Amino acid sequence: MPKIMSPIPALSLSIRPAERRDIPDLLIMIDALASQNHDRMRLDEWSLIDILFAPSPWVRILVAENHNEVVGYAALVGGLQLQFGARTMDLHHLYVKDGLRGLGVGRALIDAARATARNLGCVRLTVGTHTENTRAQAIYQASGFTRIQPRGPRYEMALN
Repeated sequence: MPKIMSPIPALSLSIRPAERRDIPDLLIMIDALASQNHDRMRLDEWSLIDILFAPSPWVRILVAENHNEVVGYAALVGGLQLQFGARTMDLHHLYVKDGLRGLGVGRALIDAARATARNLGCVRLTVGTHTENTRAQAIYQASGFTRIQPRGPRYEMALN
């Protein structure tokens, strides 16, 4: 019987903080995730550089590399429960390229996000997803997240 070769080479996965050289790959993946969620990306290269590398970065991005190719990312945004003096972190984006989903890349990014939040003194890591994205919901629950109910109505205000 002939040996069947998998079209996907064995993973050689590493997770690290995003660097400037990752900007082009990140923009492609952020746009792909926005498209999946029926959104349109308006982020450009200079805005992403400012968000990531400003003196007080607004976001932390972890990238997953496989054989020196960026194949996914997790974007973390800090939060706060001021009344408790407790830092929190939100897993704002989680994305893995097509063809590598279901192989543990997302789980590795979630684990790295958890470690990053703990190392920053956070007491809670949160994540949200679209109601119809049941696959993501199952992955988050399998990774140790517990579903929470909203505490009440939320509102927004445009500031432009």
